[in-house]
Amino acid sequence: MTLMKQIAIIGMGRWGKNLVRDFSKLSKVKTCVTTGNRKNMMWLQKNYPNIDLTTDINQVLNDSDIDAVVIATPIKSHFTIARKSLESKKHVFVEKPLTKTVDQAEKLIDIAKRNKLCLFVGHVFLYNEIFQKIKKIHKNESIKHANFEWKKLGTFDEDIFENLLSHDLSLNLELFGMPKKIQLNSKYSLLTPIDRFSLELFFGKTRRSEITIDRTSHYKKKTVMITTRKNYYIWDNDELLKFDKKTETYKKIFQSKNMPLYLECKEFIRIISAKNYSVDSAILAKKISSLILKIPK
Repeated sequence: MTLMKQIAIIGMGRWGKNLVRDFSKLSKVKTCVTTGNRKNMMWLQKNYPNIDLTTDINQVLNDSDIDAVVIATPIKSHFTIARKSLESKKHVFVEKPLTKTVDQAEKLIDIAKRNKLCLFVGHVFLYNEIFQKIKKIHKNESIKHANFEWKKLGTFDEDIFENLLSHDLSLNLELFGMPKKIQLNSKYSLLTPIDRFSLELFFGKTRRSEITIDRTSHYKKKTVMITTRKNYYIWDNDELLKFDKKTETYKKIFQSKNMPLYLECKEFIRIISAKNYSVDSAILAKKISSLILKIPK
């Protein structure tokens, strides 16, 4: 019988709470690390009273029973926490982006490889069941053009490229590989230097992708429009629609059933349980960081 993996989660903000919820279904979340925010501490004690709570990360690093550390903290802290966790022989799941620089990403990948550990980066949209369906469509029909549009409000406390664009770049790189060229077409400022922008990725002569992200919108919506050699598709929330040329209408051809974050957490547990100590998602994260650095700001 395989023993349930023991996990520590560092960071108890909005996303950290989501990770507690899903990892608790798949493993034993032994400890959560918080900055000491009283509201977050009360939330954990109310909803997950059996999980230990601490403000001392060393309690996690020195606990030999903990197999893996999940990091959901501000981006600037990712490198230090991930490095300490890997050096303490813990597998690491870190929310995207992996680090602020390519050099930092390379150092973490080297440590993970040297210690035979999994370094997993949370690009959650890759685990959306609709995206998996789109990958199959691309294999059969070949996508020629993709248009990614994302509207939401905030947050404004992180760089928009690192925090939001990294999601859409992960989808593009998974589908098409590294682009030949990246071009920023427009940018607008409200509270930070860039709060809305549009850019293009060029993957050779016949394939390109457009990405537009606006974090000043009064409503939330994420849409991906895809043109293949034969058809036109729209990914709208949890539905995949296909344009019917005969009726000139859109028809739903697929609907996702499982939450992407749960599937992502499940994949991490599968990897460390199988002792298949992958750094593939970290290598993808490094490529994303290198692309972001090429964008003129």
